[in-house]
Amino acid sequence: MVVIYHTSVIFRVPTYWGATPFGDVPKFLDSGVDFFFVLSGFIILDAHLRDIGSPARFANYVWRRAVRIYPLYWLVFCAVLIPLLLTKADADLRHIALEFFLLPASGLVPDQKIVVVSWTLCFEIAFYAIFGVAIFNRVLGVLLGVLWLLAALYSLGELVPANWTILCSPYPVLFLTGMAVRQVWSSGKFHMPLSPTLGLGIVIFAAAAITRVNALGIPAGVVQLSYGVGAGLIILAAVEAERRGSVEFPEWLTRIGDASYSLYLVHFTVLSVLAKLIVATNVSKAVPLQVVFVGMAVVTVAVGVAVHLAVEKPLLKLLGRCRAPVHQSTGQFADQVRGRDRSPQELAREAYSTDR
Repeated sequence: MVVIYHTSVIFRVPTYWGATPFGDVPKFLDSGVDFFFVLSGFIILDAHLRDIGSPARFANYVWRRAVRIYPLYWLVFCAVLIPLLLTKADADLRHIALEFFLLPASGLVPDQKIVVVSWTLCFEIAFYAIFGVAIFNRVLGVLLGVLWLLAALYSLGELVPANWTILCSPYPVLFLTGMAVRQVWSSGKFHMPLSPTLGLGIVIFAAAAITRVNALGIPAGVVQLSYGVGAGLIILAAVEAERRGSVEFPEWLTRIGDASYSLYLVHFTVLSVLAKLIVATNVSKAVPLQVVFVGMAVVTVAVGVAVHLAVEKPLLKLLGRCRAPVHQSTGQFADQVRGRDRSPQELAREAYSTDR
């Protein structure tokens, strides 16, 4: 979704084509970010629910989250930064240092980033930090989470998303939505028919998209929340369908899903390079822009998958051998004993969550 959205952004740049080959349709696909935040809330709670309130597990949590986010990001960051430094003499070292650790340079979401998409990771790091506090101290973590949600509710009346900050925006509600979906799903008490659940999620998501594209005057925060509710229902229907064995996702889709982080980090840079090459070689003059658009998106996805297989996967495997030591608590021992009686589906889900 985000790849197609940013392809449309590249196409609208006057120095490239200044065109919209598919009209306004791709405009709503920035909602892939909202979907990502909901999914993140689901996955993190699924992977670390037993860690909450267990300080002995805090170091392992920090290690796992840091390894998942930072190493590949640092590689992409440096790959983009080096050419930037060679062409610009007025580098802001403070700005660079903050972005290196995914800390907001100005607090505003749309401030210029070296890795364009990294603003979303600033929100992700904030979510990880509050969840980490809950692992170290459940009460303090819940308190911080509630304060973040109150700030999110306060931001709903803001009509201009550019005024949202890490501390005050609707995005924390999306993480909470994902966590709520995980709890509903894992309770085993979700018995609603899957097709209506999926259909309702798609309808809500589509309604938010129509509102976004047509600028109907509804506050931006309300649109974000609508995306979150729609995404939550879609995820709930999908994971429940998989658990019931009523759907099996194709292998190619699973592969792209595995490569999603690599693809997310590199796609805008790849699209920019492709656009420059295509314009320089005048290829687009002989080919319909719709074909160029689709071709750029397909090549970008292929590059993202290649980066995952050649860089991210070996890197995670290497760093996995250096995992931080975990001091086993009584609760962890009990978890291991219970794990002997868990179903293969539960164990597979836990392994999947660990990789995330």
